[in-house]
Amino acid sequence: FRGTAEQITLKLEGYLTDVRRLVAHSPDDSVRVLDIGCGRGEWLTLLQRIGVRAAGVDSHTAFVDAGRAQGLDIVEGDGVNHLRSMPANSLDLVTAFHLIEHLDIDSVLTLMAAAHDALRPGGCLLLETPNPTNLQMAACDFYNDPTHRTPLPPALTAFLVSASGFADVEVRHLHPAESPLAPPDRHRALVEEVVERVLFGPQDYAVVA
Repeated sequence: FRGTAEQITLKLEGYLTDVRRLVAHSPDDSVRVLDIGCGRGEWLTLLQRIGVRAAGVDSHTAFVDAGRAQGLDIVEGDGVNHLRSMPANSLDLVTAFHLIEHLDIDSVLTLMAAAHDALRPGGCLLLETPNPTNLQMAACDFYNDPTHRTPLPPALTAFLVSASGFADVEVRHLHPAESPLAPPDRHRALVEEVVERVLFGPQDYAVVA
């Protein structure tokens, strides 16, 4: 439901500025970026294209096999356990895209602590997750994935990251949906109609076949 590999790659390209700022050249070809829950490998492929040494870990065998067939460095297993096996202070960047909403809070905190240990001083943890301040996402789209647990409000995620020992915590609001609303100079009545439908529209639906 998030989109094709091409669509996801376009969204991820926005992070390359951070990569170029944070990731150092590794003379010994060691891994500098670790992607937890790497899925189809869009992020790893993008990093490979720009010459960044990155690896991923995923618990889904089909994703791991498909990624390896594309020449990606992917380990099959549990992300937290794999992070804990990394040498301390060895990574520049730990990423997890649309992962933490699948975990309970204790597991989220454990993941953050393991990332903190594996990152070098000045390294970065990058987490992306659905935004429940978007009503459509919070009320409907989040539940398209039955393995999602609970939406995480931005303020909560930022607090958990800070409480896990990270500094300079920044929240970025990403990927706005295409708006069905009329431009600002159009009739206000249309805007009011859409707001009325979204907030106070039908509370139930039936499928009749």
